[in-house]
Amino acid sequence: MESQNLMRSIGSTVSSPSNAFILIILFLSLSLVTSLEAQPSKSFFEGKTMTLIAGSSAGGGTDLTARLIARHLERYIPGNPRIIVQNMPGAAGMIAVNHLYNLVKPDGLTMSTMNAGSIFGVATGNPSLKFDLQKFIWVGQALDEAQTVYVRSATPYTSFEAIRKANKEGKRPKMGAQGRDHNSNFVVRVTEQILGLDIHVIVGYPGTPQILLDIERGALDGRAQGTGSLLATRREWVNSGYVKLLATSKQTRDPRLPNVPTIEELAPPGNESLVSGLYAAQNIARSIVLPPGVPAERVKVLRDAFAVMTKDPEFLKEAEKLGLEVSLTRGEEMNRDIENTLRDKKLMDLYRKIIKDD
Repeated sequence: MESQNLMRSIGSTVSSPSNAFILIILFLSLSLVTSLEAQPSKSFFEGKTMTLIAGSSAGGGTDLTARLIARHLERYIPGNPRIIVQNMPGAAGMIAVNHLYNLVKPDGLTMSTMNAGSIFGVATGNPSLKFDLQKFIWVGQALDEAQTVYVRSATPYTSFEAIRKANKEGKRPKMGAQGRDHNSNFVVRVTEQILGLDIHVIVGYPGTPQILLDIERGALDGRAQGTGSLLATRREWVNSGYVKLLATSKQTRDPRLPNVPTIEELAPPGNESLVSGLYAAQNIARSIVLPPGVPAERVKVLRDAFAVMTKDPEFLKEAEKLGLEVSLTRGEEMNRDIENTLRDKKLMDLYRKIIKDD
């Protein structure tokens, strides 16, 4: 606005030759104002240290993906700020996002991971959620977070048919999960409902490492885990046959695990709503969010940097080495998807039923 006013002043001054000196002053002023207006907010990040909160304990899939993103994203944010990862486990990642929403200054220097538990928590009216999900600002999601349901090969539950047979004998497999409002519980519950099985999900683990340790100890029979997380943390389990992979929640078979059927493949007719709900929920997993109130120009800088990062050969190579599949969803799209999901009463009722069903 100031530059436009100066332009009008120059226009009126030009008509008076005697005001040449004033014209020069105005021209210099215009140049200065224009230069200031043209300075991008990108420079805000120069020399700064940013924090990416990982809503899990160290060593799990959320932690690994957060650290991967932090290492590469800082190279694409103008000014090359340093990004550190802060682990904040608990309540299936909700402690982290509660902290981001309520206690973090909205300057664009602090982000957090987000998972499907937020959607489920809203659906069930979880009182521990101290935020309005629609007010978060999504930076984006960089990785496909479909889950794989698996059990130890030494258990009697190495197929869904074997689980069904065991159920008739009054037995059921024990699966570990971070929380009721977490994909590790939700995906098992959906699979259970679709296939008519009875599975005992033990919730409350602080993170993936603790669940994996209990699987090794024999206290658990298996779990649902992000496929990338499984390959990044226990690829040897897959390669050696220590675990039997039963199904994937991916929409099509995962090229990394081509012999593992999708849950949709196994679903009998009439389960379309359950399958759709499954896909809608996992789209939010391990996405990156900002608190409400971050200036729009800084949000754009971070979203653009995030998108460019997902095409970087070094990022792609490291993701592949970890067993992660890169699949970008921009933040703008995620904000729209979240809004549409929360408005879908049938879908929210479905989540409520599945999460509350013991």
